[in-house]
Amino acid sequence: MTALAAGQPRTRPAEAPHRPSLRLVATRPLVAGRLPFVLLVGGILALGLIVLLLLHTMAAQDAFRLQTLERAAASLSDTRQQLALAEQQRQSPDALAAQARALGMVPTGSIAFVRLHRHHRIVGVVRAAAAPPPPPATASPAAHQRAQQPTQKNAHTAAGKPVHKVSPPHRRGSPPPHG
Repeated sequence: MTALAAGQPRTRPAEAPHRPSLRLVATRPLVAGRLPFVLLVGGILALGLIVLLLLHTMAAQDAFRLQTLERAAASLSDTRQQLALAEQQRQSPDALAAQARALGMVPTGSIAFVRLHRHHRIVGVVRAAAAPPPPPATASPAAHQRAQQPTQKNAHTAAGKPVHKVSPPHRRGSPPPHG
């Protein structure tokens, strides 16, 4: 034996601080712990459905707006084409001739033009056009006064004789004709 066993009195070790005693507590039911989680997931799903419904509604509104705008664009395109056709008809030779006749112009039998790039010459035969027919009797007083004003014409142009005759243009590289 050891010295302790031989007769020495045993001493108590220093006492540890007092610990509370543990006891078993009843557990909460697990269903109560799952309820907040289920409510959270359900709320997220409901919010997702609401957002999805709103997005679908906005897409449908945009589709209606797009359809309305496409109809308006098609209508404007048709109007543009009609205006372009009307403008082409207004600028056609027949329409221009009718407008010229309405202004008192008459067609000419000869054609002449000025060549500005080469010696500023008149090319072609220039002849005066025939006098326009008299205006109708139901014309306005202003048109009647214009018709009664004296006109000064050259005797050569009134007779229909050529006023100016120019030779045909010369070829490139050759000297211009004199005279």
